[in-house]
Parts: sequence; structure tokens; C-alpha cells
Amino acid sequence: GLAPGTVPPMLPGMPAPYSAMPSSDPAISVSVEGMRFQYQLTEDDLHKVFSRYGTVKHIRVDEVGTSAVISFAVLQDAQAAMNDLNGKVLTGLDGTLRITWLSQGASAFPAPPY
Repeated sequence: GLAPGTVPPMLPGMPAPYSAMPSSDPAISVSVEGMRFQYQLTEDDLHKVFSRYGTVKHIRVDEVGTSAVISFAVLQDAQAAMNDLNGKVLTGLDGTLRITWLSQGASAFPAPPY
């Protein structure tokens, strides 16, 4: 059997019990890496891009405009946007989009170095 203290593997499609937001809308964290100059994300730009994938319920851009949190109405739409856009290079900006699940962002990724 499982050793004491080990967690059984999650079933696909099951929400993780430690998720930070069990009952809220699926949300993704979006940032842009490696740009030569400062580019400010805006809610308007983000809405145009991400609403192609489904209903965007909420967009929150951080103070410096380098990252944003986007909530979708439907998990599959958030997943589709992430699959399509994560790692995509922004034309003319030399920046790469990085998209992660918000609920995992805190634990699965180290904090940025600033």
C-alpha cells in the first residue's frame, strides 16, 4: 500500500483539495518574459486576446502592468487559452507569454527575483 504520509494521486478532473480557490472561477496568471523594453499589459488588450477563447469574467492587472490574473467562466476555456498562448512569442515585443494556473502559482513556482 501507500507509505504513511503519501498523498494518493489526484484523479483527472478532480479539483485539488488544497486549491486556493475551490469555489471561484478558474483563473490563470499571465506574465510576459524577456522583453527588451517595458510593455504595459492593459485590461483592454488582455480582454481582446483572451475573450476569443471564452467568457472572461474578470481581469486584474498588477500595479506595474507586467502581469495579470484572468478569470474565466469555464475551466475548459481557460485551459484552451493556456494551451494556445503559453510560451507564445509576442510579435514585435520580443516577449514570451507565460501562463500558469493561479491556484498553483504560489506553490509550484518560485517567487520572481524582485
